[in-house]
Amino acid sequence: MAAARELPLVSVVTPVYNGAHYLEECMESVLAQTYTHWEYTVVDNASTDATPDIVQRFAARDERVRHLRFEDLVPANVNHNRAFEAIRAESEFCKVVQADDWLYPECLARMVAVARSSDKVSLVSAYRLWDAEVDLVGIPYTREVVSGRDVLRQSLTGGPYVTGAPTALLYRASLVRERTPFYEEDLAHADTEAAYWMLMRGDFGYVHQVLTFARRQAGAWMEWANLVSTFVPENLRFLLRYGPDVLTEEEYRSRLRLELRKFAWFHLRQVPKPSRLSREFIEVQRHEVDAILEESHGDAEVRAVMLFIRALLLRGGKRHATLSTLR
Repeated sequence: MAAARELPLVSVVTPVYNGAHYLEECMESVLAQTYTHWEYTVVDNASTDATPDIVQRFAARDERVRHLRFEDLVPANVNHNRAFEAIRAESEFCKVVQADDWLYPECLARMVAVARSSDKVSLVSAYRLWDAEVDLVGIPYTREVVSGRDVLRQSLTGGPYVTGAPTALLYRASLVRERTPFYEEDLAHADTEAAYWMLMRGDFGYVHQVLTFARRQAGAWMEWANLVSTFVPENLRFLLRYGPDVLTEEEYRSRLRLELRKFAWFHLRQVPKPSRLSREFIEVQRHEVDAILEESHGDAEVRAVMLFIRALLLRGGKRHATLSTLR
């Protein structure tokens, strides 16, 4: 391997809150990389468990490791933005590793090699082991670099999806610095939106090898997202935001109608389900409806469906209030 000074610097970041259970495994995987020119910052979101002790132990062991501690607890997206802001000015690439995930030893080396194959590559992904399942499959095996807009088009029209969660991706740091904050903080799926934003600005690199591991676990953020059902409305928001630029008018309108029907039918199915009438579910869905209306820029079809869903949510809110008084 070339000397470290000849290699581009990779800023690796781990945003964490009370991640002590898996953090040591995560950090060991960074130190075990065959690629050596990296700096690693763990951004500690006011953790109250053993997280600070673990990070400080690694920092004492390797000078490339830094513990960035904040005493004010903030939402996860805000802490991710703290992490993106902490990357070095001279870094060419940025790699997020979630505190309960880890990297295979060749991850940085293989991803950086693809990213360096063309200055047009904005984002790199690879196969991922998600517990016992290999996913993020969908790029032809003969291709390592494809059009970012083609990948975005594929994602907006039902997949296959190849970007995944943050641990699966390597970002070109200059593009991360262009956007402040990098994650849109009111989105439940800000990582997906940020990946789509990157795909609009360059090509997509892909390594046909399992390079990252992500863990399914009870109580995780995805469980909350499923509970309050953020996936369908935010996919609709992303379609409204990026679809007109990467789809033909006919493709866009057809997909938009499909997503609107899906969202309306979802809410119709919730009407007889008291378990869905939690205050948090209703508040989240009202926020998503308002955001979709704003993203649609007055589209008549979108407005009609959103007003219908808003009426269903109003009815659900009243029913929730009635049930609350009876308990």
